[in-house]
Amino acid sequence: MRGMGYMFAVGVFFAIFFNSAYAQTMGDQTTLSGDLQNNPVAQDILKKIEQSKKWIAQIEKRNFENSQRQLELEQKRTEVLQSLQDDLRKWEEIWGYYTFDKMLERELENHPAKDTDSIYDHPLKFTASKIDAGREALQKVLLDGGSPEQARDAFVKAAKITRAEMLSANALYNVLNNNAYYNQQVLFESDGRFNYEISGEELRKYYQDFRTNPEYLEANPFDSVSWEDLSKTNPGTECRSGYALVYRIHASDYVCTTNYTAEMWINRGMGKLVTENFVEKEPIDVEKLDFDRITKKVENLNSRIQNMQEHYEKKIHATKLEYKSIFTEISNEQKQAEKLALQKFNNSQIKQKQLSQEITEIRVNYSNLEEDISNDQTRIMKILEEQHVQDMDDFVRNYEHDPELKLVWNLGIPVFEMS
Repeated sequence: MRGMGYMFAVGVFFAIFFNSAYAQTMGDQTTLSGDLQNNPVAQDILKKIEQSKKWIAQIEKRNFENSQRQLELEQKRTEVLQSLQDDLRKWEEIWGYYTFDKMLERELENHPAKDTDSIYDHPLKFTASKIDAGREALQKVLLDGGSPEQARDAFVKAAKITRAEMLSANALYNVLNNNAYYNQQVLFESDGRFNYEISGEELRKYYQDFRTNPEYLEANPFDSVSWEDLSKTNPGTECRSGYALVYRIHASDYVCTTNYTAEMWINRGMGKLVTENFVEKEPIDVEKLDFDRITKKVENLNSRIQNMQEHYEKKIHATKLEYKSIFTEISNEQKQAEKLALQKFNNSQIKQKQLSQEITEIRVNYSNLEEDISNDQTRIMKILEEQHVQDMDDFVRNYEHDPELKLVWNLGIPVFEMS
């Protein structure tokens, strides 16, 4: 700005001073004519004009060089970014083979589970579903304006696999791949434990018929009837006369059995009669597994309570019969004692007055004895009742806080229901 102001002042002065002479510019060079050539002031102004031109040329050159350097810098930055993108792409191509998505793709390439909708017929499909859930949760947090830390936490929360989820998924995988029986899997608790006290009886039903036990068949290779009855068939098999085609639920196969055995299996829930509308397996998922598992737990708990109640009632009944027998025996002894006293009177061994005294003593003694025994019976019955109530309370207390169950009382007897 200072240089430009100076040039403006020189120009004004030059215009006023050279009213009788003129300056001529040829190309980039300014020359003087007339008397101006010998004028020292004009010569000085002319030098300053030339210096100003040089300054302007230097400024323009520096601006051009700066713009060129900026252009070169942007071009190099673009080249570096492109090179980085190429390196990242090559890196992803190299390590992409080891990513979970690629591993899942290779695993399912020739697997029957590739074209199914279930996420439980292959372990990696279940894992992939959890990862996808985590990714969706992460994207949602970011789209809602959340921080990277919040997005990461959302991913971890949605993608983590709990122990209960892992056990349920593993159970369904084994069922779908015929490695386990569905009706046995629902006997296990959500944490994988097997409660023999409430489910042991249910499990034993699977082996009540000795011919359903593979160990028996292996130990009795010459039992042709059992082997023939239990030979595996298919849904379209026509059994010979007197035999029925049954689908064994616990073994997931088809067998021809006698009508009696078929009826027994159906009544016990171990098999289904194959008919035109027969459906081998209903679709299963985690919700159905959990529902059936809790239902079976409720059934077995209530069955256990029913058994305890029946056992108590049997003990009460047996105790009553026992004391009834005692009272009958005492009554017979009393009658026998009175009979002996009467015989002594008839044989003139005692007088009428003595007979009356002995009969009175006998009846008083036996009345007191009956009262003592009756009191003993009442005491024993009370002990049995208190013990039963205590046993029932102890049993119920183990499950009354189970979040999957609720406890109701039906005529004083505890009953579990699904919560």
